Amino acid sequence: MKKLLTLLTALTLILSAVLLSACGSSESATPDQASGDGTTDYTVTVKDAIGTPCKTAVVRFCQNGVQVAMQACNENGVAIKNLPNGEYTVELSFTDGDANYYYESQTIQEGESALEITVSQTITTESVTLTVDNIDYLAYDVVVGSTYAELESGKLNYFIFTPTVAGNYKFSVINNQDAKIGYYGAPHYIQSISAAEVKDNAFTISVSAGMIGSDNGGTSKFVIGVESTNGTTDCILAIERIGDPIKTIEDEPWEVYKTTTPPEAYTLPENAEIKEFDLTAQTSTYNLVLNEADGFYHLNSADGPIVLVRLTEDSDYIACFYNILDRSGVSRYFYDNDGNFTKKVSYDKCLLEYIDCADETEGVYPLTEDLKHIIQNRGEYVGWWNPQSSGYIFKDERGINDLSINTEIAWLLMCCYAE
Repeated sequence: MKKLLTLLTALTLILSAVLLSACGSSESATPDQASGDGTTDYTVTVKDAIGTPCKTAVVRFCQNGVQVAMQACNENGVAIKNLPNGEYTVELSFTDGDANYYYESQTIQEGESALEITVSQTITTESVTLTVDNIDYLAYDVVVGSTYAELESGKLNYFIFTPTVAGNYKFSVINNQDAKIGYYGAPHYIQSISAAEVKDNAFTISVSAGMIGSDNGGTSKFVIGVESTNGTTDCILAIERIGDPIKTIEDEPWEVYKTTTPPEAYTLPENAEIKEFDLTAQTSTYNLVLNEADGFYHLNSADGPIVLVRLTEDSDYIACFYNILDRSGVSRYFYDNDGNFTKKVSYDKCLLEYIDCADETEGVYPLTEDLKHIIQNRGEYVGWWNPQSSGYIFKDERGINDLSINTEIAWLLMCCYAE
C-alpha cells in the first residue's frame, strides 16, 4: 500500500512538472517568468509623461554597444522579446521619422525583466519672439503630451500652446521640482505674473469651443512660462486634457431671428426729402403708426410720412447696421427675472435680408416690426440710451454724456423720415 502511494505521489509530481512546463511556454506566461531553458521574456513599456502609450517606438536590446535584438511596440506601447538570460541596454528607435524624442536608456536583466521608459517630444519648431517689458524672449510651440526642453537658468522660458479640441487642460513640470510653472496670458499680451492658480507645480485652463477654429485649427494661444530657480535646466512640460470644458454662455447655441415678412426691394420715392428726428423732443412730438396694408411705420398717421431705418449709411449718432455687422454682429442675450440665462439671439441674417433690399442711393428701408424689435433690443442690451451704461452713445463736444436726450424716443437714433 505504501509503495502504491509512493508511486501515485511520483506520478502526481511528474504530471505537475509537465503542466508547469506547458504554462511556462504559453503566451500567457507572466513577463518576469523565465522559461526554464535559459531564456526570459523581457518586457518594455514605452509611454509619455502623462501615460499615453508610444506605439511608434521600436525597442532595441543591446550588449556591449551592439544591437542583438529588436521588437516593435504594440498599440499599448508594449514590446515583449524572448532572449537568452543576461543584461541588456535598452535603446529606442521610432517609426514616425519626423518626430524627435527624449528618453533615458535603461538596463534590463533576468529577475528584473520588465521596465517602463518615459519618452517626451523635443522642441522641433522654429522659435517665435515674444516681447515682455521691452525685452525679447524666444518661445516655442508645444502640444498635448510631454515635451522635453532645456531651460535657460534664472529666467522665464516661454512656450505657446494652441489647443485644437475644447476641454480642461492640465499643465505641469514633472521632472524638476526647482522649475516654477505659470500661465502668462496670450502672445499679444504677456502678463507679469501668473494668471492661473498654481498648485503642486501645476495649473489648469478651461478651453471653450468658442476658442477653437471652425476647421479645428486653434484660434486661441496660451503662453506658458517655466523658470529654473536652482540651476537645473532639464524640463519635461506635460500638457494633458483632463476633461470637458466648463460650459459657458458662449457655448450655448444661437437662436437666429427670422423676418416676419420677407422684405422686398425698396426705392425711395422721387423728390422725397429725408429729415432727422429730434431726440431731445417731447415724447408726444412723434407718434409712430403701423400701417397694416404696407407693414411700415408712418409718422402721426397710417398715411403720414414713412419712417426709415439707416441700414448702409451712418447716422449722426451711431454707425449703420451694415457697419456694425461688419465689425461685431448684432445680437442679444436674454435673462429671466432671477438673472438666469435663457437664450441668445442673432439678428445678423435678418438684417442682411433688409440690407439687400434697401434703397440703393440712400441705404434706407422702411421701419418694420422686425427692424423696430432689433433696434430696441440691441440698444437696450448694450446700453445705447442708458446714461448709466458705458454703452451710452450720446455725448457732447467734450465727450460728456448729453443728458438732454429723451430716452423714451432715443431708440430712433438710427431712423429718419421722408416727406
